[in-house]
Amino acid sequence: MGNAAMAGRALHEASPARLMLGRIEEASARASDLCRQMLAYSGKGKFVVKSLNLSALVEEMTRLMEVSISKSVVIKYDLAEPLPLVEADAAQIQQVVLNLITNASEAIGEKNGVISFTTGVMHADAAYLDASVTGDLLPEGRYVWLEVADTGAGMDAKTEAKIFDPFFTTKFTGRGLGMSAVLGIVRGHHGALRVCSEPGRGATFRMLLPIAEGSSATASVDAAAVEKHAPFGEGVVLVVDDEETIREVAVMMLEEIGFATLTAVNGEDAVAVYRQHADEIVAVLLDMTMPKMDGSACFYALRRINPDVKVVLSSGYSEEEATTHFVGKGLAGFLQKPYSPEALREMFGQVIGGGGQQP
Repeated sequence: MGNAAMAGRALHEASPARLMLGRIEEASARASDLCRQMLAYSGKGKFVVKSLNLSALVEEMTRLMEVSISKSVVIKYDLAEPLPLVEADAAQIQQVVLNLITNASEAIGEKNGVISFTTGVMHADAAYLDASVTGDLLPEGRYVWLEVADTGAGMDAKTEAKIFDPFFTTKFTGRGLGMSAVLGIVRGHHGALRVCSEPGRGATFRMLLPIAEGSSATASVDAAAVEKHAPFGEGVVLVVDDEETIREVAVMMLEEIGFATLTAVNGEDAVAVYRQHADEIVAVLLDMTMPKMDGSACFYALRRINPDVKVVLSSGYSEEEATTHFVGKGLAGFLQKPYSPEALREMFGQVIGGGGQQP
């Protein structure tokens, strides 16, 4: 992700390669989200909840969805814009969308058919919410909704009553976990899920999510174009990571915003470099998991040399998981891998001060 982002910055805005590099970043971000999701399920991470635009999320997944279905199936979109934001974990909502489109595609089979994606805003009263299959008591109010409809075989009432049961499947293959996962994710987001289907007339699934507090209508928070700021960094940042690629990318990002850099390949190396250049180093970007001396031991060794050292911890684990041993110990900040140039810039703008903070 870092290499693609930096390569894109080096190209002229009119270069066709920028579009392809952007697609690499998008695909990498999806892989990153999947890794975070697996870490969360294994108890080693935490889902990341942020403000999302459902219409933008569906648009971003268009290419991924189109390769997930039969070539005889056409996808149609009717996405509302502007759309109020919802508080949700992007990876989980993407999983809902993929499970619903997979279910719809399998219902159509090898025949020609249509899958429609529609988004909108509605006021849901108690009666409407009570008809939800989630079974939770939800407050009346305004909800953002996403509807996935297909022209497939449809379901009778008996099948419809069982589709969310774990391991239930009407197919010879598969684990039957897709729809139960959808239900679990929607419940986890305090949302509702409604189903409408008849044999021979397709099926429609509508997911409702509560509107984020204070949200009216806004464009996607993951805007593709980010304004390029002037360099603001002064001094030397020590980059500590046992992976050469990550060190190189971090160095490029930091030097772009004005810092000089030194590197270390593990904790022991970092302590030695810091002893030699302590007067020049203004901050340390420190990996958590390394051989010989890990990030935790390195942090305390650096603090013994300089109690005021500014250390930004970097890890693929969530902030909660990675910073457990640093609570109240003076950690300057945390960057979750993989991080973008903008995320690194904002972090060091806060840690060092100056013009790096995003507006």
